[in-house]
Amino acid sequence: MKFFDTLLGFAVLTGPLWLILILLPVSIWIAVKVAKRFKQRSAKIAGGVGIFLLVFFVPFGDEIAGRIYLSHLCATEAGVKVYQTIELPGEYWEVDGEPKFYNEKNGNFDLTQIGTDFKTEEYPSMFPIEKFRFWYLEKQNGGILGEIISFNYMGGWISRNFTLAPGSGATCKQPILQSTREIMYSIFRPAKPSRDR
Repeated sequence: MKFFDTLLGFAVLTGPLWLILILLPVSIWIAVKVAKRFKQRSAKIAGGVGIFLLVFFVPFGDEIAGRIYLSHLCATEAGVKVYQTIELPGEYWEVDGEPKFYNEKNGNFDLTQIGTDFKTEEYPSMFPIEKFRFWYLEKQNGGILGEIISFNYMGGWISRNFTLAPGSGATCKQPILQSTREIMYSIFRPAKPSRDR
């Protein structure tokens, strides 16, 4: 049974490769057939290359364009956004400046006045892209202190319909825990000592 699970896993991972290997000879055959219809040699070459590119790359065109658009969204809209900072007194901080209230392993805050909320929404575009928003909220008044924004591209037509691994897609490069650490150090700051004389 383990052998069949391994074989199925291999088939899932190499599914798009098999489609390419099947599509390549079909594209060449169609391009040669169409190129033979032209009289001039230059028209045969141009027509054959054009048809080959059209037949071979059109099924993957949305995958390429979608990943380019995802890269644009990750560079322009994703990341850490801080709207308000909070100064915490010395008992919340270690001597070396590390916070006592942050659990590095799972990215959780041990502050009772801070809450989190998470939302996934369809991003309005011609590509199947999801926008992830992870908010850090002040529980007392519900104001947003900051947020982490990321995007997930579900893949092109072929990868969405011919792979057995749903939900696998491309996301922005910055990991959530790294973003959580970044936003934590941006929102929470040590309080400046008061100068009483």
